Amino acid sequence: MLSHEIENTFDVYGYHQYYQNIKTAIEISGLLDHVDQYTLEKFFDTFDFQDYDRLLFDEFRYLFWMFQKIYG
Repeated sequence: MLSHEIENTFDVYGYHQYYQNIKTAIEISGLLDHVDQYTLEKFFDTFDFQDYDRLLFDEFRYLFWMFQKIYG
């Protein structure tokens, strides 16, 4: 996915602030480089981060990795 697509998907699900906090780590790691938008949307449909005060990149990466192993 391109960075603006990733940002837009985070925004649609209400995670704009989380994205701003972990944007650089996502870009450097390449975590979402070869992921389609549908997969990221399904991830956000599965996991709810609304109650998180702060989402760390390591938490996001681990949960996304688990999601891909289970549903990918």
